[in-house]
Amino acid sequence: MAEFIITTTPSVDGFRVVKYIDVIFEENIFGVSMDTTFQSFGDIFKGFSGERLDAISNRIEDVKNEVKRRFIRKALAIGANAIIGMDIETTQTQNGGIHISMSGTAVILESL
Repeated sequence: MAEFIITTTPSVDGFRVVKYIDVIFEENIFGVSMDTTFQSFGDIFKGFSGERLDAISNRIEDVKNEVKRRFIRKALAIGANAIIGMDIETTQTQNGGIHISMSGTAVILESL
């Protein structure tokens, strides 16, 4: 297997799970910085028309990618070559922060 596989499904076509290692988690809680606030000034008007709020959406995507990188590093550190059943959640905290969490099962896959 050439690259790390991460999927939301419980299996991967063409592979079989030879070992279930552990359920793993990774998360990040972040606030909206002044930099994002200034970038999102134009988003104020977009919000009224139902358009995508670019600055905040881009920031959330950046943080999701960082959480995913740490998630994969954690799986590799325990000997996994894949994560199955991955779930990602994005929620807003009571104090206005944004919470991003990932969970999944670290496994060893083998080609059929």
